[in-house]
Amino acid sequence: MHLLLLTFCLTITSLFFQTEYTYQVPDLRRLYEKGAKDEATCERLARHLHNYKGQDPVVLGFRAGTQGMLAKFAWGPYAKIKHLRTSSQLFDEVIKKHPLVAEVRFLRYSLEFFIPRYLNMSHHLEEDKKIFLNSLFRYPNSDIEADVYQAIRHFLLKHPEGLTEQEKKLLYNLKA
Repeated sequence: MHLLLLTFCLTITSLFFQTEYTYQVPDLRRLYEKGAKDEATCERLARHLHNYKGQDPVVLGFRAGTQGMLAKFAWGPYAKIKHLRTSSQLFDEVIKKHPLVAEVRFLRYSLEFFIPRYLNMSHHLEEDKKIFLNSLFRYPNSDIEADVYQAIRHFLLKHPEGLTEQEKKLLYNLKA
């Protein structure tokens, strides 16, 4: 009887205290976007993704990107650079195994895009841009989903500085 009561209580408790953090890519996309603006969310997401043991390249890309976002909220320059280096190493590992995953390339691009150039830590902008633009311009016949298509398109329309004139023309002709 006690065991049955304990099981019931644990089940009810878990329903009320379920975390919003999963390893489902749509959930991670939402939390990643929120974490870019909110330090507490970013830190919780980083802790959550640190425990990920799977091999999904997009989840691993979010893990790498979240490490880089932590630099935004870190206090000193040493801590900021440490987060950026960790992020870079994690991205290198994922991309070495999965070089053509456009979403991972976009995650790295969007992070490196905001790193001050004098730090010399934005080595992959052109390479990454080439991969994800190829998928973007071929959409819907590419490896990206509709929400990723919209996110990339929105980011590039907001930050066209890294695009050539030809890329800008192609981007402006894409359907919303």
